[in-house]
Amino acid sequence: MESPLTYILILLLNVFEFSSGVVYNKYENTNHFSCSSNEVPTDKKIIKLFLTTGNLKVYCFFRSETTDSSRAILSVFTSGGIAPKLIIMNNTYHDHFHFKLSLFNNRALWLIDIPRENITVNTDIAAVEEWIIKVTMHEGLNIYNTEGTLLDLVREPILQWNLGTTLSKTHVQKLYPHVIDIKVTKCPCANDVALLGFILSSSSNGVFIGKTISGFWEYKETKWYDLTDNIYLHLKEEHKGLTMVDMVLTNHFLVILTSLGLFVSNDLRYPVSSHIQLSRADFCGFEMVDYIKGKLWYNEKCFANREKFEVDYVTITFDRNRTLSESSSCFYSKEPFLHWLPCLSSTFKNTSIFPDVITFLIDQESQTGIYLLHNRTSKQTFVSVSVLKDDKPNQTQPKFPNFKFPFSFSNPVGMVFHPRSHFLYVYGNQVWLSMDGGNSFELVCDFQHNTVRKTAHSFYTSDISFITQSGRIYKTKAGLTRYTQSGKWSDKVFTIYYDHLGFIHKLTPEHFDTGSSPSGARASHHIFGSPPDLGFNTALAPQYLSPNEMLFFAYVPLTEPEHNIHNRIFKNIHLGKVINHSGKGGIAYIRKLLVHTNGPLGFHTSVLTDVIKPFGIDEYGSIGSYLVHGSLAISYSGNNLYHISITTKVLQAVFSNSDVEKTVVIPGYSSFMITQILDVKNALSLATMPHKITSTLHFPARTWYLYNFSTSNGRDWSINLRPCNYLVQQDERNFISPNVVKYIDVGHEENYELKVMANTKGMRVLHVPPVSVVVGNPALLEVKTEGYFDITDSYHMKVHIASKFFRKGSTSLAVVVWESATQCSVTTLVPTMKSSCSYLRTMHHIPGRHIPPEDWISGVHKDSQGFNMIKTLPINYRPPSNMGISIPLTDNYYHADPSKPVPRNLFHKSKETGKYKQCAHARNREMCNCTEHQKFSHAVAFSDCKEKVHRFKFPVIQYPVVLEIIDEKEKISVKPPYLVTMTEVNRRQNWQLKHNMPENVKKMKDYLEPRLKTPVYNPFGLNLSIRGSELFHFKVSVISGVTFCDLHEEFQIYVDEVPLPFPGHILIAVAASVVLGGLIFVAFIFQMRNIHPLRAFRKYVRKSTAHPSNTTISS
Repeated sequence: MESPLTYILILLLNVFEFSSGVVYNKYENTNHFSCSSNEVPTDKKIIKLFLTTGNLKVYCFFRSETTDSSRAILSVFTSGGIAPKLIIMNNTYHDHFHFKLSLFNNRALWLIDIPRENITVNTDIAAVEEWIIKVTMHEGLNIYNTEGTLLDLVREPILQWNLGTTLSKTHVQKLYPHVIDIKVTKCPCANDVALLGFILSSSSNGVFIGKTISGFWEYKETKWYDLTDNIYLHLKEEHKGLTMVDMVLTNHFLVILTSLGLFVSNDLRYPVSSHIQLSRADFCGFEMVDYIKGKLWYNEKCFANREKFEVDYVTITFDRNRTLSESSSCFYSKEPFLHWLPCLSSTFKNTSIFPDVITFLIDQESQTGIYLLHNRTSKQTFVSVSVLKDDKPNQTQPKFPNFKFPFSFSNPVGMVFHPRSHFLYVYGNQVWLSMDGGNSFELVCDFQHNTVRKTAHSFYTSDISFITQSGRIYKTKAGLTRYTQSGKWSDKVFTIYYDHLGFIHKLTPEHFDTGSSPSGARASHHIFGSPPDLGFNTALAPQYLSPNEMLFFAYVPLTEPEHNIHNRIFKNIHLGKVINHSGKGGIAYIRKLLVHTNGPLGFHTSVLTDVIKPFGIDEYGSIGSYLVHGSLAISYSGNNLYHISITTKVLQAVFSNSDVEKTVVIPGYSSFMITQILDVKNALSLATMPHKITSTLHFPARTWYLYNFSTSNGRDWSINLRPCNYLVQQDERNFISPNVVKYIDVGHEENYELKVMANTKGMRVLHVPPVSVVVGNPALLEVKTEGYFDITDSYHMKVHIASKFFRKGSTSLAVVVWESATQCSVTTLVPTMKSSCSYLRTMHHIPGRHIPPEDWISGVHKDSQGFNMIKTLPINYRPPSNMGISIPLTDNYYHADPSKPVPRNLFHKSKETGKYKQCAHARNREMCNCTEHQKFSHAVAFSDCKEKVHRFKFPVIQYPVVLEIIDEKEKISVKPPYLVTMTEVNRRQNWQLKHNMPENVKKMKDYLEPRLKTPVYNPFGLNLSIRGSELFHFKVSVISGVTFCDLHEEFQIYVDEVPLPFPGHILIAVAASVVLGGLIFVAFIFQMRNIHPLRAFRKYVRKSTAHPSNTTISS
């Protein structure tokens, strides 16, 4: 037998296994910090930060009751050397920054100042994911957290445009009486950026849209625009009756459906003016009466870091019968939405009965078109899935057989994908869920005579809200088959919107309400009120199956009218809820719903429950409490009724009228619900399990119990929401978000680990995996799962994802904790796996000599011999060509400054070349707007900004070209099967490469070079030799085929201290040799002739000194 110490060690190992992981559902988030970009404290419940072209400055205050107490708390923290840190992350990016330890200006706040380049170097307009920020601080055993968002105002496409004429508050208020409905659409990547449009009655005219950048938290922050005149420009007919009907904001386009036509914006990434430009799409034969009843459908996907295979589709449907002359009443298009094609092919034109297309969606993951069709004649609703071929659905070869819904699904309204997932919902008077691309569906909700008219989704929290015609709102979680009722609103006009953090907002024309508590936590009861009691007005009959399991049968009187039975039965909405008894106490968790078609009589439905807390029996306070002192005899009396008789003579053991609808419970036997009191000793009842009764039953006193779940004297039992019952933990080292995006290159793999821990006391833990994994496109990646329970009954799951095929694509990987309560913040994790190249995966050249960043800034870094290894390039420098140093022929400028003269620009060919890139249209270098990143970049695209390069002495011999591939989690050396090509971007020569060539590399080299028409090299052990002078700019590229990535790297080498070029040094050597040889020859001749020039010179000098001149001049 193992010692207790062994079990303790195992427990500790399990506790610390994911010690660095993120735990979800552990507690309600409470905001401890109040942060903003202003020094003034804000009372906002959530942090909303915005990134501009400048630095990001964040001021944070510690939330407290008063400013003095906040200052005191901050002083304690700072004196202990404690300050918060700011975590910035999205589904692919994660980084953290630390606040300064000292308080800002001795005030009760912390400050952090982050340059934009430290967060992102990109400034181009594109769909970019909004960041989630967390301000966190550890102090002892206390952890303080606050969550918020960071939006890039520079790059978000819709924010770069003026939608129309700005409306004043007074003008907007005048529209309120004419608003009959409102539509909201949000940016797929930044859900805090949203548009709100008014649908007007016939008494008003125009298109009016409100825009927010902060998620409709405050009404006054919404800017309103009038687009009426912009739309009038495209209308030739009458302008009367113009109103917005629907709108969709895709990643790059805005699509607006009005009563007078469909209008599409130009590409929002490329502003040509400050005002948005619209174009009209024509649909032949459709008029105003059709457009008013039209709808737009869109599969919301975020295309941040967009791949070539990612494209948006939009569908428009018209609620009208298709005539023989019309191709369709449903049309779809892909961006840029210039050409709209009919959803149904021509094969349907020849059929005598046209099915109505309720909606048509494109599933980008599996490349299929999914139809929701309804036949008005047969009342049949079905889903058809067709494979896309050349972006068109091939209806002659469906991917799956049509799925036919039951006839009870009589009023289909629409179909929608949960954002960025493969969860497909079909809704109407019922809600159905498909997790396999439309092949099969499972019933989620049945609203009987009520109908869902629209849905609202949160990608961050997986919340889904269904808005019904009656004003009731129901909520579920993506992937779960259970739901609950959130509440009911009496507003005539409203809609629901989820912001980027999953906070629910109630939007009306006049005001906005937010589902958050004063602490900033998500709390929908602030807009819905207290959670409703889901109990119904009937009695329940409990039946024990075991000490921890009970069945509860819902009683339906035998005389109950048929149309009222649905009010006395259990429904899907009760799954996952708890039965509470307020009078006697007790809690039971509803695990399963049972529908009885063949009895027992009087009980149409029942639920299987786990008893969390035992229910109390009917005791003191009722005359029936003394029944347990009597013995019972139970026999069949006919008409499916059972006669209960008290056989003892105890006077207190009698029946009373208050015992009607109470239940006699005998463990191990059928329970009996009392339906009628005959006299004080006799009663009639219904059995919950009549097939188990074969003869008269006798039960002595105190062997049976009486439970009171009746409604005759008021209902003491209720069905309520279940508290969150599971903690979800994932390893934060590789997965920084519950909905992370991971890239898997060819031949690579990824492991996704998860730990699920039960969080309900007294609940029986079944060793059935509480997690299911569903792959959106199983044909794209190979997915394997494995899991186990540890000794603490926590479930560990590992998903292995591998790329086995050279096929690009994207698929969502849904991890659903199917046993989770809807009250859990995280029940579904939807990581996206892309069989593609990560935008973070890059190749880098590792220089042979490391130079610190501070030396690069100063431009001086000398080696042991005093040689400066950094070269600062001349202004407007261009490298030499093969024609000579003074005749540069490249188009690339380095260290560009348009205000300064261009050197080496005397020859005609040099004047014809040379083009500015970053400095085009700039008057001086400051106007080039070169960033520090661009100044140090090796890319030829930023050559204008490049100032300093590596400097080498001539000649460069066998310089090792070392390459590494770096992504978000690893560094690997570039070696076979990777092969590379190498070019000099300025077309210079006088360099050569040497590499190792094993037999396998030689075969690939021989195969590739004739096809690529360029030399191919082995990157492992690659050496470079240079015999030329000045700047060499090399580009190394990886051969495609072994990776999805277009990997390339550039580096520069400046060769200095080069000998004079040919023939100068040879001429000097020849001249020196001739002079030296001539001197030697003359000396030899003098020696042969016995001529001594030096001796003769000395005699001459002496002679001149010994005979001075005696000449005189007479006057």
